[in-house]
Amino acid sequence: MRRISGLVVLGGLLALAGCASGPPAHKSRGGGYYQNDGPPDDTHIDWSKVHDAVPKNVPPSKYGNPTSYTALGKRYYVLKSAKGFTQTGLASWYGRQFDGGRTSSGEPYNMFAMTAAHKRLPIPTWVRVTNLDNHKQVVVKINDRGPFHKGRIIDLSYVAARRLGIVGEGSAPVRIRTVTPATINQPDPDSQPSSGPAVPLRRAENPPEDADTGHTTSGAPIARNAPAATPRTSGSVASSRRVANAAPLQIGAFSSAGHASRAKAKARATGAGPVAVIPPSAGMRLYRVRVGPFNSLAAQQRAKQQLADAGFPVREIKR
Repeated sequence: MRRISGLVVLGGLLALAGCASGPPAHKSRGGGYYQNDGPPDDTHIDWSKVHDAVPKNVPPSKYGNPTSYTALGKRYYVLKSAKGFTQTGLASWYGRQFDGGRTSSGEPYNMFAMTAAHKRLPIPTWVRVTNLDNHKQVVVKINDRGPFHKGRIIDLSYVAARRLGIVGEGSAPVRIRTVTPATINQPDPDSQPSSGPAVPLRRAENPPEDADTGHTTSGAPIARNAPAATPRTSGSVASSRRVANAAPLQIGAFSSAGHASRAKAKARATGAGPVAVIPPSAGMRLYRVRVGPFNSLAAQQRAKQQLADAGFPVREIKR
């Protein structure tokens, strides 16, 4: 089955990191069998030479770490710290079509290296990726931006995807956790299958059951090229907005308290902000789940992104 992954930020993102000039722009990417993409012609790999990426204590990359950037008309906020970061969603991969092309970090893409792309984690960051279908794990280095397709949270190199067993299908539900030199050898809760049934994460792009879908966050369209990242022209103004301008976000309205409670727990797990269930009242018979308030517009926008990545429909509550 053909599957496509997100696209990568063009070289404009590299220049945005703080250099007047940066590596040249590279092409947008697709994972799996997107157009001319796919596995290498020779798929024989000496696995004795393929090892997990090794976390290092290094400063952020000179390239690829702006405060925020825009791709396909959507703004993304790069995290200041990756400490304790965890995320669940779909992983995809990219292969021979992009081998040798420049990544957002300035490094050439090597489909035989244990690397990956992520929209918001600082570059470089090391993450452990667990395939939730088969519980295989790899450790990869984040050195690129993407994928920009709804529901996809990480774009893996070909060799990383093959080790996880997702090359044939093109994508798989995964959980990612940051690792450091200090935590790499600590027990990982995802290393063994749970005793209960697996959570069907393949529908992560859909809103929760009974959700109010009057307004949903649509996925970025698939395009040949992603727009170059653009600098924030009014970042200081946005960050100083009063709370009144950073309204709470509603992520669903439910007919049962149980569904609302489950949505609340899922939203809290994203770390987007305080979550509350608004009980039914006169004229409103649904349980509404809201996130916020926020102390700045920038915080609200970051929360919107986190919630959308988790599959929630997001609607701003106008005051």
